[in-house]
Amino acid sequence: MTRPTPLPVREVDDIDTLKALSDPTRLKILRALMSGPKQDPRVMSAKELADELAEPQTKLYRHIKQLEARQLIQVAETRLVSGIVEHRYQTGQLTIDMSRDFLSGQAPDDTTTAFTALLGNFVTDFTGAIESGRIRFDEEIPDEESYRKPVLNGSIVTVSREKANEYRARLAALIDDILAEDEPADGVTLSLLTVFYSPE
Repeated sequence: MTRPTPLPVREVDDIDTLKALSDPTRLKILRALMSGPKQDPRVMSAKELADELAEPQTKLYRHIKQLEARQLIQVAETRLVSGIVEHRYQTGQLTIDMSRDFLSGQAPDDTTTAFTALLGNFVTDFTGAIESGRIRFDEEIPDEESYRKPVLNGSIVTVSREKANEYRARLAALIDDILAEDEPADGVTLSLLTVFYSPE
């Protein structure tokens, strides 16, 4: 069986896909499959996902089917295990973008639910990395490994409209650069969550 090729970018522009992304367990499954190198996406069975996520395997089946129905994950290969056909899955895309036009037309509750799940999953991963010691704030980190130092900021600032436009453009360009980067075999994984908005 030839493995399918994931889409470079999937733009979320329908309510069913948005709802599929609004569950923390489904986000964990998707994150696990999308965490591998882009040139060789991870392929995992329900059992392997259950082991990695420390979740009961039976709990994952419904979530896997919902992700598969929205093409967020796809069957990459099948194999016979003890006389039973086992499906192994990979991501359906390398990057997910939210369609601004679509989001602007949605009920606030639907959009809030999806982003609450996304932010909650990120917070869980980040705090888990701190608790496990994978992130430490008291370490002396050599300059060549400065990428290991978390960059944290929570600010409300007032700037001119011109500067606000400039900062947004620069930040968007930096994110585009990061996402377009080729993934070397000996590269490091980065976790990035960026929110820039004006509450006015």
